[in-house]
Amino acid sequence: MTESSDIALIRAFGKGDEYAFELLYHRYRRQLYGFLNNLIGNDSGEVDEVFEETWLRVIDKLPQYRDEGRFSAWLFRMARNIFIDRWRRNRLLTAVDPEEFPETIAPPGSSPTRELDLNELSSVIGAAVSRLPEEQREVFLLRQQDLAFKEIAEVQGCSINTVLSRMQYALKNLRKFIAGIDRGGLLE
Repeated sequence: MTESSDIALIRAFGKGDEYAFELLYHRYRRQLYGFLNNLIGNDSGEVDEVFEETWLRVIDKLPQYRDEGRFSAWLFRMARNIFIDRWRRNRLLTAVDPEEFPETIAPPGSSPTRELDLNELSSVIGAAVSRLPEEQREVFLLRQQDLAFKEIAEVQGCSINTVLSRMQYALKNLRKFIAGIDRGGLLE
């Protein structure tokens, strides 16, 4: 599915074709829900609320949508902004200081994945991602949704260099956290 077909669906919806919106919704619902689920965490009620509010706002704003980039970047930016607004109003999350991560270094030749099975590894990575500072977590999660760094910069409203730096720090923090789990036995 190409971006031009997204634009065609948006235009068709603007002319009253509700089926065009359904197609657009089905094209992006899983990506958006996955992004929100990873961004927000284990609060499925909040994920559902932000997901629904995002699509309601899309319906409202879609007639004014201007083709200045990929629709998916616009959609993710809108969802992110809704989440931030709700978080500010409700103080849903507490900030996690990256200084809280243990400063352990894995022994040479060791690999955290060597001793973990896939389920444990998935759990460890999910926990590590949830501990990243918000901007780093967003960059990491948006990359998992196949957004380009340029599009992530658009979503976050910053330069591409800032996004690249955030990704670099996210990976560094993830490595530190996972190495600490491997050495410290935090899985037990």
